[in-house]
Order: sequence, then structure tokens, then C-alpha cells
Amino acid sequence: MNTYSKLFLLVLSVFLISCSDDDDNLPVIPDGDYFDGTLILNEGGSAGGSVSFLSSDLQQLSNSIFEEVNPNTGLGLFLQSIFFDDDKAFIIANGSNLITVVNRYTFELIGTVDSGLNVPRYGTVHNGKAYVTNLAAFDSDQDDFIAIIDIETLEVEETVVVGAVAEHIVSFNDDLFIQNAAFGFGNQISKFNIASSSITETLQVSSGLNSMQVYNQSLYTLDSEGVKVINPSTFTVENQIAKPESLESVNNLRVENDQFYYTSGTAAYTSPTSATELFSEFIFDYGSTSTFGSFYGFEVNDDRIYVGDAGDFASNGSVFVYSITGELLTEKAVGIAPNSFYFQ
Repeated sequence: MNTYSKLFLLVLSVFLISCSDDDDNLPVIPDGDYFDGTLILNEGGSAGGSVSFLSSDLQQLSNSIFEEVNPNTGLGLFLQSIFFDDDKAFIIANGSNLITVVNRYTFELIGTVDSGLNVPRYGTVHNGKAYVTNLAAFDSDQDDFIAIIDIETLEVEETVVVGAVAEHIVSFNDDLFIQNAAFGFGNQISKFNIASSSITETLQVSSGLNSMQVYNQSLYTLDSEGVKVINPSTFTVENQIAKPESLESVNNLRVENDQFYYTSGTAAYTSPTSATELFSEFIFDYGSTSTFGSFYGFEVNDDRIYVGDAGDFASNGSVFVYSITGELLTEKAVGIAPNSFYFQ
């Protein structure tokens, strides 16, 4: 074999090895009809709620995808939220005390959590356990609790009373943070230690606490005074960004790409996270005429703003998708009362 032949074989072998290594590192594309787009949770009415799917190019909309995949089966009354663990989606129906578990990409039914819940609201997963807040009796905040669920058996293993309203829940390292405020009332956050299954600390913010999100190692909250930046390790407020006096109220805080996004009335706003006061010039005002359903759902993802409008809560609601500069990209009719968005 001459020198050129040996050189050719050497280059070919390196190329083949490189291709083999690249194949091992290629991302795994999920198998299913719902892996590239947005899940829209529709709270529903007396007939139950539903889930819609909007493709990432905003061209294709499918409504009632759970019923399409699982005929003669429903998700329950008053769908509240969805949380995930890898390829599993946990869909909470607080009117039925039910969590339906599906494959998030195919929406095939996996199982249900149908006991040990009492008006479940929001959930998160940590080390094989799901932690779900429950409001329990509406006339008391002393019976609210966290249901701890084994995500393999789908059994509630333990319940822990919070001693305050238990609403939104987020995780950071080995702790959970629970928003002790709902429906415009409340000013407290609880810190729940996973190892001890107990509330270890509480932190007072301002009245009207309505939003909470972990972003870049900080816990951001929104209340009647503006944004609080909390160090989750020390559980102390490190910075405050004031609400401008020109805005009567602010809601729906989201943090994306070092920008705050929030709503007031029927308008959406943005400010950099470095601001000392939230900006009062809106990105867009979508002019909803719904008495209680404007911005019933609100989310920001991949340079798009998603709005759910519940209308009259009896007929199909609407979803609007805007660019972050306020250009309307699409409007779609979905199910009754679209309240949240989740990205695949």
C-alpha cells in the first residue's frame, strides 16, 4: 500500500469515528405530535376543561388534544395548571381533586392521582417526588397543605400543612418556595425544606403578592409596591424595583432574557432587570372587553408574548401571540378560559 493510500485510510477512519461520536451526541427528538409548540391549558366550565396545542410556526392549532388521543376520557373540572417531569405532564383539575398524568409529547394517558388531594393548585418535581399545593377549605387558610406524591406509583405519600395560603410553588436546590397569597390577597412566602418536609422560614413582602419566579439564582416576586429580588439561599430581599405611580396595579410578572414583563389593565409592559423603577410605557394594549378575563393567561417565551383572554367564561376563549415589540403575530380561538401556556 502506497503512502497516499495509507493517508486516505487514516483520514477516512478519523472521519468515521468523528461521525459516530457526533451521532451519540445528537439531541433526541421526542416522538409524538405535540413536541414542537405550545400547550394551552383551558380551565373550562361545567363540562370540564381541555388542552390545545399551537405549533411553533403559529400555523396549526389543535383543540381538545387529550380527548382526541384518549376517547371517552376527560381531564376534570376547572383545570388549574400543568407541571412536568421529563416526558410526563401532570395536569391539575382543582374542581375534581384530580391530577391526570400523560406523555407530554403524545398525550397518551399514563395514570391519575385521584385521592389525597383537596383543591390542588400548582406543582413541581424534585428527586422523584411531586409537591402539589392544595387550598382545601375556601373559608380558611390554616388547612392549606402540600401533597407529596411518588411520581412512579402516583400515590400521595405525605401531606404537610402550610399554615397559610398555599398557591404557586417553585424549587431552588433543596428547598421549595410557596406563595402564601391568592386572588389579590396576601404578602408572605414560605420556605419548605425538602429533607425535613417542613416549613423552615417565612418572609414578609408587601400586600397584593401575585407572582413568583426563579431566574438566574434569584427569586423574583411582584406585589403592590413592585418587584422584590430575593436571595433564595439567605431568604432575604436584596433589591426592590418600584411600581410607578401611574400604574394602578401590576400583575403577571415574568422574567426572560434579563427583562421583566408584566401587565396592568389590558396592557403589557417590559423593563430591564437593572431598572430602579418599572417602566410605565406599554408594549401593547390589546383592548379586551372581558370583565374579569383579560390577561387570564400570560407568558413570555422565545421572544414572544402569549395572552389568554377568557371572554365571558362560557364560550371559547382567545389566544393572542405578540412579538416582544408589540406586533400581533396571530389570534386563535381555543377552549373556555385559557389560563396558562407551556412550551414543548
